[in-house]
Amino acid sequence: MLPCLPLATIGTLLGQLPAAYDMAMHGKPVPLTAASLAQKGGEWWALYALGTLASLVLWAIVLLKQQRIAAGVSVAPDGAAAPGAAAMPGAGAMLARLPAIVGFCLASFVVVLLVSFPFGLLAALFAMSPGLRTALVLLPILATSAAVSLGWPALVLEGRSSLAAVAIGLRLAVAHYQRLVLIVVAILATLIVMVILAGLATAVVAGLASAAGAAVQGSLAAAIVLLAAALAVLYLSAFLLVVFDDLRARTRAARDV
Repeated sequence: MLPCLPLATIGTLLGQLPAAYDMAMHGKPVPLTAASLAQKGGEWWALYALGTLASLVLWAIVLLKQQRIAAGVSVAPDGAAAPGAAAMPGAGAMLARLPAIVGFCLASFVVVLLVSFPFGLLAALFAMSPGLRTALVLLPILATSAAVSLGWPALVLEGRSSLAAVAIGLRLAVAHYQRLVLIVVAILATLIVMVILAGLATAVVAGLASAAGAAVQGSLAAAIVLLAAALAVLYLSAFLLVVFDDLRARTRAARDV
């Protein structure tokens, strides 16, 4: 994971361009609500699009690099093959695949919306406890998001089209739905632990730096949060790669039986 940490950190940092713009313009973070989004100017939306696209490209390169490292292939910092190794995609290839990456994200969003909308409608129309309403809204979103995310390795590593990659993810999820539930639980549990550890680290560092002033404390806390987010990206990417290979192998084995 460590060889991929710089790319993951840069990708995470670029994704925060809109937040940095809000800090520069307003002096504080601006919560993202329907009202605040309606008031955003063209500069904010341009930074949002730029940061999102750059993050997606870098995260795709991270997945490529992790796959090459797992396969024992020496790679260069941009994810391309090192001299003497077989040719493989790098940053330039990922930029060329940007339309497919955007298409995959849009198709995934539509699938998640179509699947979760009926459950959200039920939660809005019928009286139920707050906990049940939250579960009825969030669980379909989490499950469908996990399903379509299985197509990300097919898009990045196998060069599949946007719709084909989404279809592969859905087929794998349907064929192995019980394993998918365990995967979602494992991911959520790990992320919760990472959030707790990041919070503890932030509190400890802030306490140690209390004499340096609020500005230093804030900077150190932001650095810890950024590093924790980058590590989460690396973990999710590696986890997704392992799960994708495992489910593909299980699917092929089932066909051969």
